[in-house]
Amino acid sequence: MKKLFTSLLILAQSITGFSQTTSTFEDLPLGTSGYWEGADETGGFADGDAYFKNIYTIDEVWGNYWSGGFAYSNIKDNTTAGYKNMYAAYPKAGVGKSEKYAIGASGAVVELTGSAKEKNVTGFYVANTTYAYFSMKNGDYFNPQPFGGNDGNREDWLLLTITGFVNNAPINDTVKVYLADFRFSDNSKDYILETWRWIDTRKLGVVDSLVFDMSASNGSGYNMTTPAYFALDHFNEPLYDVAVIDGSTEAIFKDSPLFKSWAKSATVTRGYQNIDDQSKGYASYGTEENATQKAGVNAVISLGDNGTAVLEFEAPIKNGDGPDFAVFENGFDYDGNQYLELAFVEVSSDGVNYVRFPAVSKTNAFVQTGAYATTDAALLYNLAGKYVANYGTPFDLEELKNNPLLDVNNITHVKLVDVIGKTDLVSSTKDSLGNPVNDPFATPGAASGFDLDAVGVINQNDLATSVSYASEALFAIYPNPSSGEFKMTLLNQSFLGETVTVFDAQGIPLINQPVTATSTVDASAWTNGIYFVRVGNNTQKIIKID
Repeated sequence: MKKLFTSLLILAQSITGFSQTTSTFEDLPLGTSGYWEGADETGGFADGDAYFKNIYTIDEVWGNYWSGGFAYSNIKDNTTAGYKNMYAAYPKAGVGKSEKYAIGASGAVVELTGSAKEKNVTGFYVANTTYAYFSMKNGDYFNPQPFGGNDGNREDWLLLTITGFVNNAPINDTVKVYLADFRFSDNSKDYILETWRWIDTRKLGVVDSLVFDMSASNGSGYNMTTPAYFALDHFNEPLYDVAVIDGSTEAIFKDSPLFKSWAKSATVTRGYQNIDDQSKGYASYGTEENATQKAGVNAVISLGDNGTAVLEFEAPIKNGDGPDFAVFENGFDYDGNQYLELAFVEVSSDGVNYVRFPAVSKTNAFVQTGAYATTDAALLYNLAGKYVANYGTPFDLEELKNNPLLDVNNITHVKLVDVIGKTDLVSSTKDSLGNPVNDPFATPGAASGFDLDAVGVINQNDLATSVSYASEALFAIYPNPSSGEFKMTLLNQSFLGETVTVFDAQGIPLINQPVTATSTVDASAWTNGIYFVRVGNNTQKIIKID
């Protein structure tokens, strides 16, 4: 995922023309403690086009300690409660499983530098610290009861308020983020934020600094009995491709000569018109044939809440230069705003194993998008329906090339999965960061959910070469399961000298080594679970046990 987010940053910068550098904290030095707290008395640290101020107190009586501003860390502990674990973010890593992130205290200040002072700050990700999370979750010495009280009915909350400043004077507007909220009449909606959540700060305008203040139902700033700390990452990260009306560079028009063919068949499993009121029945608008011609030719077919559509093609899709296929929906624009209904996209090279494109939604997941509300396309990545009708959302198989369940040069099936669009943390559909994907909800009626128009193929295999070798037994592995070594015997000697690659369950390569007639893979240091071994186009599953 870290590689994914690095590539997304580069892509976003090239699309939007942003010249400032995002603060990811990855290149900042760390000692063996796993955190920097300002003991060098430098007063802060610079990363990207921003300076993060730090206050470190030297006290002969109480000792030396971090007393304000920002620190940074790579600690991955979301199980240890208490102040001794105050430098850990609860998500257990940075955004996209990156190594480092910042920890802020109430009153922390970020000063913008370079070109960042000339543009609106786009936003950043925030999360709870492990210290604050467990204080709210379980209570502690200063908070004998957890948030909500013992009966769950107490209206507790933890609030982060971001204020922009120009020449040391605050602007009129602020951005408020509830890191925990127990004020709902329905206690099932109460939450303590457990993931990284994108915070859009563009409305603050052009500022030269930001101040982060914290308050809670039990006080504010350092008078709070709840720990006044938060985690921050990917500060001032560029957004994604903008809406078509704004001069999109990524959307592909239906008449583009890039398209070589369109889906030949579609199999649709309808979802409910309203998943919260199933008495209304299923979506019913359109027929499967509607998804099998060029975009804009047929009517659409509506999937309904969490409905699916599986598309097949005359020739398999392959991983070529640039995007390899595009998905069309019937979103529309009014008064410069876009009404967009979204879907996840998955692909398969055998019709059995499907792999989902990593999707990111930065749309405000704290406030539900209403049935007829609009969505900012610049906040969406790898979600079908990002663009209005007749403009396809492109997908590049290069992003999935290392997945052991997939032959990216022989994609036979494309699956669309409707995004329900709810923001509650229980029943919502989540993006690749685990956050709710917010789109119009509810949209009850025959045409509810994602409205599939077409899937256009850009890079396709020749029929004569669209052969998968996944069923050919190239090698045997034993013992399987194993607690230590796996032995591999090559059954097809023509693959001698090729590379054997072992992937974990997330598709991250762990081992690359030359293929020999008999090879050994040492798994003794691996955690228990499922792994995949690939030679050529042949992949086999192995299981590591104690």
